[in-house]
Amino acid sequence: MFSEQDLLEATKTFFAAFAEDSNSLFLLQYFSTTKPVIIQHAPATCPRPQTSRLAGIAAVRSYFDLLSTYFSRSKVQLQELPQVDVEARRVELEASAVWKWKTSGRSWTEDFSWALEYDEKLKITSFIVTTTSEPTTCAMRAVDRAPVTHTKVVLPVNYQGSLVKLVE
Repeated sequence: MFSEQDLLEATKTFFAAFAEDSNSLFLLQYFSTTKPVIIQHAPATCPRPQTSRLAGIAAVRSYFDLLSTYFSRSKVQLQELPQVDVEARRVELEASAVWKWKTSGRSWTEDFSWALEYDEKLKITSFIVTTTSEPTTCAMRAVDRAPVTHTKVVLPVNYQGSLVKLVE
């Protein structure tokens, strides 16, 4: 049986790796390879959050690959002390992160809760992320709304610099 301190330490090290924007292969070391793993990330207002639930270690890697492909994260901070259920090997916490689109550089803050469950080796078997801020701040639902840009029109000219007549 693990102690509250054991569960807190396991959570603290995973949280620190996530906060440091570690790559997906590094983050995978915190997940169970002997038990089925589930991962989910949805807004708190989602009527059926389980529809975004994915299973398997490949799903975990895909989740972190997706995040690292499109975003960088910074200012990942705990909002309050984690709550521990030793019997269930479960830790819940409230935190926030600043996400930044790699293409446009635009950023936003997501407030979220984590519910983590651990196996007998203190590896994560369940990682449920619930966006507690506005649903539009959920990283899994993010849309990079680029400003309207105008296209430059180039008209054809002949070698003498006169406009070429395109239509009679």
